[in-house]
Amino acid sequence: MIDPLGVIQIGTGLLATVPLIDHWWRMRRVSRRQKMEPQEKTTDSPIVVVLPIWNEEKIIQIRLENLAHQQYAGNWSLMIVDSASTDASLQIIDTWLSENPEEFANIPSIVRMPQRLGKTAAVNVALDNIDLESIVVLTDADVLFPPDSLGRISHWFGSDPTIGAVSGAPRPLSNRFTSAERNEETYRRFYIDQRVGESLLDSTPISEGSLLAFRRDAIGDSRLDMTTNADDSQLSVMIRRTGLRSIFDSKLVFQEHIPTDSVENNQRSIRRARGLQNLFWMNRDLWLSQKEGPFNRIFRRQAWIHLIAPVLVTISFMSMFAHIALTMVRIQSGESVLIGDLALAFMSSLGIVVYLLGDWIPLGRTLKSYLRGQSILMRVYLDRIIRRNAAIWKPTQTNRDALLKWSQRKKEF
Repeated sequence: MIDPLGVIQIGTGLLATVPLIDHWWRMRRVSRRQKMEPQEKTTDSPIVVVLPIWNEEKIIQIRLENLAHQQYAGNWSLMIVDSASTDASLQIIDTWLSENPEEFANIPSIVRMPQRLGKTAAVNVALDNIDLESIVVLTDADVLFPPDSLGRISHWFGSDPTIGAVSGAPRPLSNRFTSAERNEETYRRFYIDQRVGESLLDSTPISEGSLLAFRRDAIGDSRLDMTTNADDSQLSVMIRRTGLRSIFDSKLVFQEHIPTDSVENNQRSIRRARGLQNLFWMNRDLWLSQKEGPFNRIFRRQAWIHLIAPVLVTISFMSMFAHIALTMVRIQSGESVLIGDLALAFMSSLGIVVYLLGDWIPLGRTLKSYLRGQSILMRVYLDRIIRRNAAIWKPTQTNRDALLKWSQRKKEF
């Protein structure tokens, strides 16, 4: 027998973790059995790379040089959407383009927004200026593309008409030494297994806005909800609703620096978590639907992981600390303590030690990464209570500084 606090701790802990472990294991098995690789056939559709910017004077030239190194021989162009930058970003762009007129086969276009409304608004503005027959590639200013990125995107859309969107995978530019980078590495291993497995089984609801390509005609006249954030995953779900698939390609990579500043790293994670929670709640009609086949099961499981599990983990942890404290009080007062309560208190205490050693042992890194993710999701609930607005955020500066330093040491991207 175990004290009721222990029963609550175990019960809520299992309800929170078992669906995630089960889903990850199933998707991992799928991703290990099958391989995702496009055929060599390229698309005839023009490709438009959309680069939303706001105050990117530190790195915008690096990004332009990086995109100019694309080796894709097909028809593609660059569209820069400026969200009313107040620094020298536009001047740097104009100067670089005038000094390097032959770097791009098609002259990049610049759309100037009168005020800053956030990235989602910038994407909507871009959609209004792109022809329906195009392939749209969304990206960010603080990431880099390998030279073959557009070619691989073209192969996906040219070889499989059922694919409506293709998302890339992040690859760190720096060595993983900091706690934030080790945590991100652990998280990404689980993340990629899930995304690849979901893509092979049907379609993934979660994608990466730093490199997301999609068929413009799959969106039609629809536009992104600017209050929801997660413009990338919004697009994935919208496209799946049309009957097309949204896939994650682990070999289609973009390179980025992980913010090493803990405050900026948390802010980025909170922003991402808030957008995903909004996405799963906004599309709650998919939870019980059977219209989209396996995708409904995938979506329902991810909704549980992002919306329900954080609450259960919080209850489990509160019960755990209360149970440990109660067990210690009973021991000190000379009361008899059941073997089950002693074992649970010991295992819980051992788990706390493993968590504290998370940067140094694999199991600890996994536990720390999972609990950090759940705490971020729970933090979003608290932000909602105090009505914090997360529609517009400040770009992280530490990774921009790191990208600038990295580019000064490297000659090739």
